[in-house]
Amino acid sequence: METKKDILDNLELRSESVQDILSQPPNWMIRWGNSFILIIILMIILMSYFIKYPEFVPAPIIVTSQNPPEKLEARINSKIEKILVKNQQEVKKNDILMILQSTANYHDVLRLKKLVDSIPPNQIFYFPISETLGFKLGELQSDYNTFAKAFQDEKLYAKLQPYAPENVAANQGLSEYNGRIATLKQQLSLENAKFDLSKKNFSRSQTLFDQGVISKMELENEKIKYLQAEQNLKTISISLSQMQEGISNFNKTKSGASINAQKDKSNYESQTLQMLEQLRKSLKQWEQSYLLISSTNGIVSFQQFWGENQFIKTNDAVLSILPTDKIAVVGRMQVPSVNSGKIVPGEKVLIKLDNYRFQEYGIIEGKVQNISLSPDEKGNYYVDVILPKGLKTSYNKRLPFDKELKGNAEIVTEDLRLIERFFYQIRKLLGNQNI
Repeated sequence: METKKDILDNLELRSESVQDILSQPPNWMIRWGNSFILIIILMIILMSYFIKYPEFVPAPIIVTSQNPPEKLEARINSKIEKILVKNQQEVKKNDILMILQSTANYHDVLRLKKLVDSIPPNQIFYFPISETLGFKLGELQSDYNTFAKAFQDEKLYAKLQPYAPENVAANQGLSEYNGRIATLKQQLSLENAKFDLSKKNFSRSQTLFDQGVISKMELENEKIKYLQAEQNLKTISISLSQMQEGISNFNKTKSGASINAQKDKSNYESQTLQMLEQLRKSLKQWEQSYLLISSTNGIVSFQQFWGENQFIKTNDAVLSILPTDKIAVVGRMQVPSVNSGKIVPGEKVLIKLDNYRFQEYGIIEGKVQNISLSPDEKGNYYVDVILPKGLKTSYNKRLPFDKELKGNAEIVTEDLRLIERFFYQIRKLLGNQNI
């Protein structure tokens, strides 16, 4: 008896015509089927050539202006003594915003700094020292006292003029010597006349003596007169020479006193100027430590709530100054070294801001302007991004800018075709096999 299994095995599932087709397919079906498959493959290859798949290098980005907000930090541990501005207040360059406590009276320090800055170096002699004697300057007191002493020493030297008596004595000596020289010159003129007469008389006496007219004693008397006249002439010449030497000594004394006076004056002036510069330097250091000053025009933005007598630590972010003159908006990126070699200027950058969700507001498009030549200590490269359309998004929305905007960006480094990426994978596989 046939079993159920045998019945199923002997059962014909297909008709005779179907069996013929399956056993021997027609040629037209094979030919057109292969052609259809080939056409599909060619279409896929053609589409992979035209379809491009970009590669992205993601990194965080900060969108800011070319003159970014100024962040002011505390440089010392101290308490807040005075807050001179309010949050969101407009300030100007060099405005004092906040004063930290110090051992000095900040009113006195600011007045002293104003006086020091207003005195040019060539008019330091007119510094109003009497106005600053009672100032409470705390840690600046030592530098101020040194300057005040040097300044008063210079003024005392200018008042006393210690070398003036030497000049007066030298001038008096020169006047007396010049008078004596005038008198001696007159005497010299008379003695020259006497000498000439004595010489002539002696010459005549010598002739008369030779002729036997006068005696030898008379000749000797004339010779004595001649020698006395010659001696008087030499004596006056020696006196004149001594007077000239005295005048030369007085001139040296006068010149030496003048040189010493000028040297001491220069030393006093130099010392005073040096002490003034040291005081100015100390004032600048005090200003940097205890004053928070705006270096640009802008709007004050407190980093947190601050009050007077509140303690503040070194490097605490106190406030920011948002510049009012926003020249242009740019992006700053820190890109890791992975794939950074593919980044070149001109490549597209897609920016998604944290403040404005890109699903609602859209994406901002930028371009790579430049990339740093070497990485920082963390291995990141700095990339500058320009925004040709500003903060206009892909949804045609213009985003407002009043502070730094943070977000994430993707640099489109390469638009590769799908077929190129396919061949890259094949090359990679072949390379791995060769290894």
